[in-house]
Amino acid sequence: MRNVIQVVREALLTNFRELDSWFEKDHVLLHFKPERDQWNIREVLEHISLTNYFLLLIINKSTRRALDRKRNGQTVILPADYESKFSQIDVISSKSFGWVRPEHMEPTGLKNMQEIKALLKQQYAQCMYNLSLLKNGEGLLVFTNMSVNHLGKLDIYQYIYFLTKHIERHINQMKRLEEEFEESAVMI
Repeated sequence: MRNVIQVVREALLTNFRELDSWFEKDHVLLHFKPERDQWNIREVLEHISLTNYFLLLIINKSTRRALDRKRNGQTVILPADYESKFSQIDVISSKSFGWVRPEHMEPTGLKNMQEIKALLKQQYAQCMYNLSLLKNGEGLLVFTNMSVNHLGKLDIYQYIYFLTKHIERHINQMKRLEEEFEESAVMI
C-alpha cells in the first residue's frame, strides 16, 4: 500500500512542479493561439485549476468518509486487480481518446496568472494533505464513479492519480502549443 501512496505522491510532485514552470514562460507564448477556437496556455492552466477544484470536492468528501469508516472499524482490503486500474488511468495523460468536458470546467479568462498559480499551489497542498490522512490504506474504503473513459469506480488514491494524469494530459498539450509557437516564430 505504501508503494501506491508513494507513486501517487511522486506523480503529484512531478506534475505540479512542471505546472509551476509554465508560469515563468514568456507572456506572448502564454497567450499564443494557433487557431481561434483553440485554448492558449494561460487558458489551459486555468482549466486545470477548475478541474482540480471539482475533483478535490469529491476527493475531500471521500477522504472524510474514508476516515469515518476506518474509525468505525471497517477493514481495508486490497482488491486482486488493484494495479490494473492504475494502468487504465494512465491512458488519461495521452491524447488517444476524447471527452466532452462540462461547461463549468471551461476557462473564463477572468482569473489572472497569479490567482491561477496560487490556486494550483493550494490544490497541490490539499492533495498532499489528503494523502497524509490516508497513509494506512484508508483511501481504499471509499469508491467514487468516474465516467471519463469508462473508468468506473475509483478509490481515493486512484482518484488523486486521475487528477495527476489529467494535469499530465494538459502539460503535453502546452508542450505542443509551445512547439507550434516556436515553429510560427521561425516562419516569420
